[in-house]
Amino acid sequence: MNFLNDILCKYPLLPWLLLPLLGLAIGWALWGKYKSIVADLELQISSLKTKIKGLEADLAGCRSHSAEIEGDLALAKGKLREVENTLTSKSSVSKKVDIADSKVTEVPSVSVPTASLATSFAATASTIVTSGGTGSTDKYAKLKSDNLQVIEGIGPKMDEVLKANGISSWSELATQTPESIRTILDKYGDSYKIIDPATWPAQAKMAVNADYDGLIALQKNLDTGVADANNKTDSKLEKVMIKLGILKAYKQDDLKVIEGIGPKIAQLLEDAGIKTWAALSETSTDRIQEILNAAGTNFQLADPTSWPAQAGLAAEGKFKELEDLQDQLNGGK
Repeated sequence: MNFLNDILCKYPLLPWLLLPLLGLAIGWALWGKYKSIVADLELQISSLKTKIKGLEADLAGCRSHSAEIEGDLALAKGKLREVENTLTSKSSVSKKVDIADSKVTEVPSVSVPTASLATSFAATASTIVTSGGTGSTDKYAKLKSDNLQVIEGIGPKMDEVLKANGISSWSELATQTPESIRTILDKYGDSYKIIDPATWPAQAKMAVNADYDGLIALQKNLDTGVADANNKTDSKLEKVMIKLGILKAYKQDDLKVIEGIGPKIAQLLEDAGIKTWAALSETSTDRIQEILNAAGTNFQLADPTSWPAQAGLAAEGKFKELEDLQDQLNGGK
């Protein structure tokens, strides 16, 4: 104790020096602990980033797989519709022979346009062809006369408006004039003033007469129901017929049209420079197999034997023949 007093007497400023030193020591200890915490957090963040990248890769794989499944499901639905059409046709076509009266009664066939829809649609951005197969003669029966939405310019809301005002079928719409339709639209406020029903009665008359080719040709020169010859648009009737399964739509040079090719394989082929139906039709199966083998074991089960032949039919616009061939295949085999 005396020694400490002697030191303090001899060095009266020592306590004032010790306090800053003590503060520095404490600060240094806290800083070291903080650095350790920061290092741990940075390590955790780095680990989380790695996990996120892995999850993103898994998600991308799931999305790609989902797209492939959706494509397979769409094909399955299309085939199911064709089977349903076949069964409907077989049940509707019958003959009764009355020997006593020597009369033959037949179930009348449904009248269809003679022009080829596939030819009519050749100029569109997407090639659209009829579904074909047994029962194709009555496939237009799916077009119901109360479906006003086949008219270019009429959507779900407008369909409701017209039906609420006593216009429930093509024939009823065909008897209207643009002025009478305008009178109906004016009851629903300013938002309906921009709608132009000038072509609706003419379109409806074509639908009544089953002039589907003429209606499609007309609609391609319309923009929301208004004449616009300078702007080719998709036909509303085509869209409805595709939705009902009457037509199938193929996007030009979409490799996924080929039975056995999904999104992943299509991407592999495109990366290898095979981007069109014509290019695929000219590629040997050995070359295609090399591309699949190079992509890993996941693609080695794919059988490309029929792919060039399928692609050749698509490139030549022979979609009916393509569908007939695909009906005989299983996953492209």
